[in-house]
Formats: sequence, C-alpha cells, structure tokens
Amino acid sequence: MEDKYRAVDELMGKLALEQKVGQLFTQAFYGTLLVPDVIRTIKDLNAGGLRITQYFRGFRRYARAGESQEAFDTLSPGDMTPNLIDDRKDLLCKPPYLDITRYAKLLDVVKQIEEDRPYHIPLHMMLDQEGGASFDCIRGGMRTFSSQFGYARRGNARLVREVARTVATQLSAVGFNMINSPVVDIVFDPSATYIATRSFGCGVEHVCEMASAALAGYHEGGLIASAKHFPGRGATSTDPHHDVGAIDKSDQSLWDEDLAPYRRMIPEGLAAVMVGHSIYPAWDPDNLASVSEKIIRGVLIERLGFEGIIATDSMIMGAIAKKYGVARACVLSIKAGASAILMKECGPIREEAYRLAVEAARNGEIGEDHIDRLLIRNLKAKVDRGLFGPTYRPDPTKAERVVRSSRMERIETKAAKEAVHLVRDEAGLLPLSPQMRTLLIEEVPRMHINANDAYVHPGIFWEQILPHSDNVSLLEVEENPTDEDMAKVESYLPFYDGAICTYYKNRNVLSTTKIVDRLLQAGKKVVVVSIAPLPYDLPDHWPTVICTYGIMPPVLKLAAELIYGKFKPLRARPRAAWEQFVK
Repeated sequence: MEDKYRAVDELMGKLALEQKVGQLFTQAFYGTLLVPDVIRTIKDLNAGGLRITQYFRGFRRYARAGESQEAFDTLSPGDMTPNLIDDRKDLLCKPPYLDITRYAKLLDVVKQIEEDRPYHIPLHMMLDQEGGASFDCIRGGMRTFSSQFGYARRGNARLVREVARTVATQLSAVGFNMINSPVVDIVFDPSATYIATRSFGCGVEHVCEMASAALAGYHEGGLIASAKHFPGRGATSTDPHHDVGAIDKSDQSLWDEDLAPYRRMIPEGLAAVMVGHSIYPAWDPDNLASVSEKIIRGVLIERLGFEGIIATDSMIMGAIAKKYGVARACVLSIKAGASAILMKECGPIREEAYRLAVEAARNGEIGEDHIDRLLIRNLKAKVDRGLFGPTYRPDPTKAERVVRSSRMERIETKAAKEAVHLVRDEAGLLPLSPQMRTLLIEEVPRMHINANDAYVHPGIFWEQILPHSDNVSLLEVEENPTDEDMAKVESYLPFYDGAICTYYKNRNVLSTTKIVDRLLQAGKKVVVVSIAPLPYDLPDHWPTVICTYGIMPPVLKLAAELIYGKFKPLRARPRAAWEQFVK
C-alpha cells in the first residue's frame, strides 16, 4: 500500500479473525452512561463504530403510528453473560441529562476505551441528524434545522452547503465523525409516502445539485457523510421498519434517476453509502438490496466504482427480520459486500449476529480475504477523512462555544426563513388579530420530551406565540391524540373564536387530523401548522395551512410571526415539482 495507508497495512497484518469480523459491525450506544455493556461492545465485540442516540436508555422495537413499543428481543437470564442483564424501563424516563460539554467529554471517554484495545482503529461515531423531527443529538442547545426539503426548497445550493457545514461543525466539536446523511432519495411522486420531505425534492437535477452541496458541507465540517438509501427509496410507500417492499423500475430508469446522485457524488469524494432494505426486481428479484450481492457488488462496486464504506440500514428492521432473521441477514450482508453492518439493538440479538459471522468466517462460508477487503475499505476511508489524526479527539471543553456561536445561530435562522411558508389561506384568516380569543392545540412531540431543556421542551410553540398575543390559551395533546384529548377539545370549543393546531404527522405519528376536522365542523377559524405540505398527508379541505418542515424553535418562531403578520415567507425558486399537487 502507498505510504498514506501504511497504518492500514500494519493493522491488517496483526488483527485476529474475530477482531476483523467485529470491525464490520456498527453497534448501538444509547444514553449518557458508560455502563459495562458499552465497554464490552467496544472491547469484546470489537465494534468498528457506534450508532449513538443521546436520549434513549435502550432500544424498543419499531412501532407503527398509534402502536405501543415493546422490547425487541428477550432472553432468559440463565442464557446471558453475568451482570449484563439489561431490562430497563426505558420508556418511563430518559437518561441523565448532560450539557454539551459533559456529553462531549463522555464521547471522548468512549474513544479512550477504544484506544485501550490491543490495536488502534478509530471508532466511527455516527448518528442520524436529518432535521425536521429527526435528531439523535438534541440536548443542550444543539442547532436545529428543518428537513432537507425545507431548506432546499428554493434551490439554494449555497445555503444547503452552509447548513451541512454547520451541522457537521457542531457535531464534530461534540465528538461525532460520521452522519447518516444526506438523504438522496428522489421523491418522484408525492404519493410515495416513505421518504417525503426527508428528501431534497422530486427532480433529478435538483436533488443531485443539493446532494453535491451537502456533501461538500459535511466534509468541510469534519464528518464522513453516508448517503442513503442506496440505490433509492423515493418511489415507494413501504416502510422497511415493518414490511418488505419492492421498487419495480427498469435498469435504465434506476440508472438515470435513482442512481444519479451517487454518480454525481462518488467522483466528488463520497466516502460512505448506506444501503436500504427494498427489493429491486430489475437487478435481484429475490433479495433486499442490503443482502444482495448483485446490487452491492454488481451495481455499487462494479458499475459505479465505489471504494468507500458500504453501510447497511438498521438490520433489526421488520423487513430484514421477516425475510431472513436478523442474525442470518447480517452474515448474508457481509457476504454480499457490506462493510458496516448497523445493529441498533443492545440486546442478545447482536451477540448472535456476531457469533454467526465469526462462525461463517471460520468455516469458510465467508473467506478471510473477502473480510480483509471489506475492512480495508473502512480503514482507508477513516484515513482519508482524518480519523487516524488529531481531529479524532477534539477538545470537549470547546464544544459548547462552537455550538452556541453567533455564526451557527445566523445559519440556523437563515435556513428557517427559507423553509417556512404559507401553503394556502383560502379562508383569508391571516394575519390573525391579536385580540381574537384563540386556543393553541399543540402536540407534545417525543423529540421535545427527549430534549426537555431550556432550549427545546413541550409547549415551545406557545412560548413563540405569546409575544404576539395575550389572548392565546394552550391545550397540549398527545402525538396520537387520545379520547381524553378529544373530550377536552370539545369542552373548550365554546370559549374560543378560533384555533391554531399543530399537525406533526409522519410515519410514526397519527397527529391531529380528527381534531382539526372537528374544529372546522364546529365553524371555528382554524390555522393548521403542518410539518409537511404533501397532499397524501395534508387534507385538501383544510383552508388555512402553514408549513414548517420541522418542530424545533427556529421554524416555530417564524410560524408564529407568519400567523400574526410579522414574517413574509419567501417563494420557492424554482417552483417545487410537487407543488402542482398542493392546493
């Protein structure tokens, strides 16, 4: 190998087979405590990286909107390693609160644990931080942005680059070095409900331009960017968290459309790709992309020439579990060419997956030379992106100053102004009169509960509205409103002339549809503040709708200003492709 990769050559000469296999897994780290299990994950399971979520104490199974969450997997205490039973009431409380500095110090200690291994391979410390309602690191005043479609809706590539740089700079300062972004799925039809506003948009050229800008920004801010969901999930309404779905497009259509962002970004230095869990009959009618050699090797490696980290989406999603079983799927994914298997589970299933992968390597089902090639991909990418250098461990005492800087705040505000807009005001309600007796019906999103600090907490929208009117009362309801919530709405109706109602519907949330309909039925003036403008989510009989593309203070502040005539939204430039479907 060339001198730049000398460390890679030296490592490959001394790693044991079990260590090599462990390096192909990205394991989960939830919460803010270094419990023994986290240390064991790094040292004994030889994790190549960690998928980090700040505000959960452990994983619960994926739940559809309106369903309750339950433990993903259980095992008898007699079958578990002593002192590692982890049966927490994680839905009842959150992990201990750490401010930015203390959390940055925690992540630095995690890296110190990695350095105590008999070999030094930096952990990729990765997370989801897509914006909108998706944030794995939210506490302590982290800067927040709308979903991608929001700040990219006017085609401002320079702003997209600034946002990505800002996100990366703050996360790098805290101790992260990899992000599962940008989302480069192209939403060709607004009825393709899975990706929605997580995307940059519906046009191939538009998404390619925005994705290229985001990639540059993430690199400038110090993160490895992992583009997703390869080869493209913008043409489906199937949620792989729960179900197996197929995207039946021709080879030429997939090449010209879905693969266009990857064809643009790979020559620009894209270092990681996340492969999704859908079937593409044009290439492999039998297998999900994440376990398909025809797609991973045949398309991503051979046709596109990609040489970086090949990550999978979460291997504990329903699509994987139903079709293959989680542990066996991990083996199949490695065989197919994936080099970073994502395990978002902190229970016994990850032990089984690691054991089966080691057995497959020992019995020859997976050749050691194949494992070596996969690991070299990861190591070279880490060298290229500086993880073997001093930036791997930034000074945690400087993190808060970086995050809370005035420059970060300016970009945060600028991006919010690009995103927030009026979908329609057929009722002619806006601006609202400050004298009108108004009931704010505000959902309590789980992300507000997850943060629950001075910066982000339940009731934050009400706080943004109060400077504009003294005549607004607050009624909080659950994300999936209960019968009790509906009864309260009924009891309050006679006392108010109108209402402002949040509508944060997404794939996990039913939101306030019934409440809005009841308010309109009662003849009330209603302003809906929606997280998305898309017609399959947004009933067209609602006459007055504002779109924020997010649920965090920067966009909610502007929504309040728009409602009371203090903010004039910017028009989309160019007109978004799916606006033709919106009244």
